[in-house]
Amino acid sequence: MRFSRDNWIVLGILTVILVTYVAVVHRWQSSCLEDLQGKIAARKRQHEADAAKAARVAPMMREIQAMKHRYNNDWNRRLPESQELAGFLREISANLAEEKLSRPMIAPGDPSRGSLYNVLPITMKFEGDFLSLAGFLRRVDGMTRLTRIEQLSIHPQQESNDLAIVLGMNIYFTEQ
Repeated sequence: MRFSRDNWIVLGILTVILVTYVAVVHRWQSSCLEDLQGKIAARKRQHEADAAKAARVAPMMREIQAMKHRYNNDWNRRLPESQELAGFLREISANLAEEKLSRPMIAPGDPSRGSLYNVLPITMKFEGDFLSLAGFLRRVDGMTRLTRIEQLSIHPQQESNDLAIVLGMNIYFTEQ
């Protein structure tokens, strides 16, 4: 089969078009493809880093819900808006009586103002055995009112087996 001159010209034109396509269009598209693949890889890495950061959110949300459940149930009661000293003193007196602690003396101090809450110091003196004291402290810890024991002094009594106990505690309240 013989090629004529026109066939060679057409074949030459097609070869030039093919070489031009490979040299210009294919190389340009290949470089664009490589650039896009690099961007995709960078985005995947960023996505994995963000997913690792976001993986911490679910446990934090569970922890926040647990804290809300633990603290918000009775928070307004634990940090009341007023002193409510009478109710607190009744509850403390009942706890002292239930634990069979004798000769109670309760002396509220002067309240002090804080930036977010107010503090009312209370000094208590009473007598009883160690197990009764431990039971009383457990009851104070379980009170609905937010309390904090700041000072505890225990001395043996000379005339009996009881202990002389001096306890300093604070109760907290907000002011309307």
